[in-house]
Amino acid sequence: MSGRLRPARWLVLLAAVASAASGCMSRLLSISEEEPAQYLTYPGAPVVHDGRVCFRQIVCTLAQERAADRASDVNCEKLLWRLDDEPPLQPPLAALPPHDPRMRILIVPGAFAECFMEFGMPFEDADAELKRRGYRIDFIPVSGRSGADHNAGQIAAAVERLPIEPDERILLIGHSKGAVDILHFLVNYPLTARRISAVVSVSGPIMGSPLADSMAGFYARFFSRMPFTTCAPGDRTVIESLKRSYQATWLTSHHLPEHISYFSLATFARRDDIHPLMRFTYDLLADYEPRNDGYVAFSDQVIPGATLLGYVNLDHWDVALPVRERLNFGGINSRREARAILFEAVVRTVADALNPAPTAAAL
Repeated sequence: MSGRLRPARWLVLLAAVASAASGCMSRLLSISEEEPAQYLTYPGAPVVHDGRVCFRQIVCTLAQERAADRASDVNCEKLLWRLDDEPPLQPPLAALPPHDPRMRILIVPGAFAECFMEFGMPFEDADAELKRRGYRIDFIPVSGRSGADHNAGQIAAAVERLPIEPDERILLIGHSKGAVDILHFLVNYPLTARRISAVVSVSGPIMGSPLADSMAGFYARFFSRMPFTTCAPGDRTVIESLKRSYQATWLTSHHLPEHISYFSLATFARRDDIHPLMRFTYDLLADYEPRNDGYVAFSDQVIPGATLLGYVNLDHWDVALPVRERLNFGGINSRREARAILFEAVVRTVADALNPAPTAAAL
């Protein structure tokens, strides 16, 4: 046991050294909202739908309600970036879409999540309101150090084992690489994928990440074989499956099932708002794109054919995980409230899309 590493301690030590090194760099990175939304695509890709205005309305309404009930300090205008091509909200805010507790929510964590269980599962600290309303929310454990195809099999096995009521529909939410694992599951296991109604990517490296391309060789030579106390080495291809050169090519040659509704929630933040332990990777990625969340560029986070929900002004961890709380960093309460609002807004948005209101003609 003494020869094994506790991943959290290793992360803090490594990132502290890296952050000190990056602090020596002279960088003047600016992020402007006077630019339109951008996402990487390819010829023949399904069209991305713009759902930012509707999602912002839901987030702002929830933020107002929580501010009145619990003195929450979440500002919806600061929580979501308003890029140049997003139309302004037209007051008054629209009524919230109704809940649908018949929707079963399954959450897939990202790369190395298995190795850092002390940080919790995505949205684990933000699901109390939804559970109170009757939603069933579960997590699908996947190998933290394995590639997307390996983890696709684990997702398929979990979905096949899941007892589903006749009127239930499954929503899969993937944080970070969890979103990539989900897409590979949908393609590799089409019969099981018939049970899925909707997929949401949160900070997902859908088109891969240039960061992975630059670090894959280093990971394979050194870190892939490191003995950790909490996670097995798996198939050792976790970084390989996140490379831009791999994932973008995979998407162009595989068609996602058309019966599923897809949604993408992207993230990026200014350097000062990135967790200190991610600033080194933020700086590396900023040479390619300063609008990144510490791990993934904002233009790589949109599923082809998905509804773009918005760009959240949080880093890659803060949007879904209580890392700051577990490592005793500041700004905890506002980020926890932000996660709860975003999580409920995502679920309400999907419920509304799967249960559209009847048209006047139908009435």
